[in-house]
Amino acid sequence: MLVATHNGTFHADEVTASVIFTLLDPEARFIRTRDPAVMEQADYVIDVSGQFDLEKHFDHHPREFGVFRDNGIKYATAGLIWRKFGLPLLKKLAGEAGLGELPEHIYEKAFKTIDRNVMEYTDLTDNGQLDSYTAGIAKAETPEETALYNRVNQFFMHTPVIPYLVAMQNIHDGTDEEQMERFTATVKALATLYRNIFIKTLSDTVKEEAVLNAYDRSEILWLDEKLPWFDAVMNNWDVFKNCKIAIYPDKKGFRIQSLPGSLSSRFINRCNAPRAWRGKDGEALREISGIATVTFVHNSGFTGGAETREDIELMARKWIDGSED
Repeated sequence: MLVATHNGTFHADEVTASVIFTLLDPEARFIRTRDPAVMEQADYVIDVSGQFDLEKHFDHHPREFGVFRDNGIKYATAGLIWRKFGLPLLKKLAGEAGLGELPEHIYEKAFKTIDRNVMEYTDLTDNGQLDSYTAGIAKAETPEETALYNRVNQFFMHTPVIPYLVAMQNIHDGTDEEQMERFTATVKALATLYRNIFIKTLSDTVKEEAVLNAYDRSEILWLDEKLPWFDAVMNNWDVFKNCKIAIYPDKKGFRIQSLPGSLSSRFINRCNAPRAWRGKDGEALREISGIATVTFVHNSGFTGGAETREDIELMARKWIDGSED
């Protein structure tokens, strides 16, 4: 596979697209040019050429380009290539990772998760839409809110996310040869990172479905194996609206943990442990709680443990009944 993109400074969107091609075809080759005759020799032309037939040419820069997601986020090169090749890539990686043939809806859910968590932000930072998009979803209506919005936005502008890290790989005033070397090294490094992200997302999507199947819509999420239940809650917030705590096995027996109380923070508890239990362990905690095999309760009141199933059930009921802010 031969892929053409522009020379000069490289950015996260065409680098991410190049990673997708590399994962699809480890023998993929890249040329960086603005010469139309040279780029047309390639199988795919990305982020350059002024054309967007979305079969061979994927350039989102022309004024007349208008391909948007349902949420209003405009596609840039990363999202366009993910949209076309994401599902085939996930199926290829599932085989390589030994996950076997997965149901189609698992691939589709993982595809959407990766688009939301990775590609949307990459596209927003490249197409100039990031500020207007965040302003739309966090609309400031007073001078104080505007000042707060600006401070938060300034903070995130300096967060070392993928677009920032990619930008830092460029050589100012570097020759085409030097930039090609840096581009190739950056694609190679991110290919390892993104391969792991894509496979983990697939695996977590399978496990998330197991969490949803285990939940009976009560106050307690009971799991017989350790699963990524926290992400399942965050990704299916309304499903778990009545749930207060999760119980799952750990190395010392069983663990109990409050569900998060907010979509925006892991550190707000929906159901805190009784104050008298917090920060206690061993005999002191057993005496206070009246639970024979209780092991500990975290000082913040978000998690604790017990050795037996019977005692974790008792702990859960006392925890919920005695919950305090």
